[in-house]
Amino acid sequence: MPPPRPERKDRWTTPRERRVQWAFGALFVLGTALAAATEEWTLALLWVTLYTPFLVGCAVAHIVYRVTVDWWPLRRRGITVLAVYKDSDYVGEVLVKRYSFTDVASEERKFNGGGRLVATDPERIEVTYDPCAPKRMTTRNGPAVRTLSVLAYVLLGLPVTAVTAAYPPVSLIVLLSAL
Repeated sequence: MPPPRPERKDRWTTPRERRVQWAFGALFVLGTALAAATEEWTLALLWVTLYTPFLVGCAVAHIVYRVTVDWWPLRRRGITVLAVYKDSDYVGEVLVKRYSFTDVASEERKFNGGGRLVATDPERIEVTYDPCAPKRMTTRNGPAVRTLSVLAYVLLGLPVTAVTAAYPPVSLIVLLSAL
């Protein structure tokens, strides 16, 4: 068993996360500078006040991406197997269940999480994994959870992602046209 990873004290310590912070900061400075250069203070105020909702939209778009990034490949080429409960452990204050299953290459794989119970003695859940990338896996949820996920994706995720993606170019075009 590998040694436990030390907890990070700072959430934004990886180089990728720092680059993302710098990119969002640079975008804010660019928009503010362009708005100030136009001397249209209404545009400058609009840019500054709408930037926080833009960041919230980016966070929602990132969450939608993380939820759906595995969904399409697994629906298309995933293999569903029964995973058997092995043990539980606390991660922080959250109890996480561990399941194991055997993939098509006869390797034992582990899945951390939960899902819809298929049997209770021993406790089993359905896990879908990608045979081309076996570490990519998810549980099979019931129809109610799947329906709510699709509704959240269509009604919340897609519109927020579209508005978030359109905000910087549209705003910068408006600011540049005002110069």
